[in-house]
Amino acid sequence: MIRTIGMTEAKSKLSELVGQVAYGGQQFILERRGRPMAVLISLEEYRRLQELEQAARAQSLPPELRQRQERQVSEARRLRARLGDPIEGLAELMSSLPAEDDEFWLQLAEELP
Repeated sequence: MIRTIGMTEAKSKLSELVGQVAYGGQQFILERRGRPMAVLISLEEYRRLQELEQAARAQSLPPELRQRQERQVSEARRLRARLGDPIEGLAELMSSLPAEDDEFWLQLAEELP
């Protein structure tokens, strides 16, 4: 069941609302001045919606592109399982660089759009 709740009330009861969403299956439409602004849903529901969206996008691709996408996703998953999370690997690499290289990376980051 979807319930509508004002932002002021939602702020004061956020912890309670999150509990109702996470454990009770409740959903809330958050309103500001009578206008719907956002929806509070469970993480499980959010992930389900993401999967549906991805499936819909994949269906709109031509078959040859869909197959290519599936191969690339499969390869990315295989590499991640074998090599680990690329973000963690990059963080480990960056932490092993000499401190004098810090300035180079800061300058590079400033030049990027």
